[in-house]
Amino acid sequence: MMSARTARLLLVGSACMLGLWACGVDRGDFIKGADYDPCQSNLPVCQQTAGCALGENKYIEGDFPGYRNFIVTTPADTTIVVKLFFDTREHPGEDTEIIWYEPGCYDSYKYRSQGDDIFAIAGGDRVFSQEQKVRREGDHLVEVYSDAYTHYLARVEIITPMN
Repeated sequence: MMSARTARLLLVGSACMLGLWACGVDRGDFIKGADYDPCQSNLPVCQQTAGCALGENKYIEGDFPGYRNFIVTTPADTTIVVKLFFDTREHPGEDTEIIWYEPGCYDSYKYRSQGDDIFAIAGGDRVFSQEQKVRREGDHLVEVYSDAYTHYLARVEIITPMN
């Protein structure tokens, strides 16, 4: 028969493990398989410059409130998924926008949070994700603005068309 102390320790240990499991993705999981890019370049795109070019094997980090931009190079008819991992969550803010541009920046697509709590949308795994299908092949400028107070990591996923 198990002692009361052993039973309590097992219960506490199980609760701790359940708590860890319920938290979902951690920082290490989010950046696994990707290299850090300080995103401090000046890459010409759309009559301005972007800090870096992101693919699935790179990640960046920074702080909101603020602005960040980067380039994603894709074939035609590809979905670009922007993923933000909230390392800290101080305040979700009122306005978060992600803008995906077609090459040349004549056409764009926009996500706006419109007051929605982006931390709540991210949920327990702390990953906020939005996607957009782009039509043309080439370099796509992606801009992210947010008035949230958070330290974040960002990655992209590129979903190419089935051939």
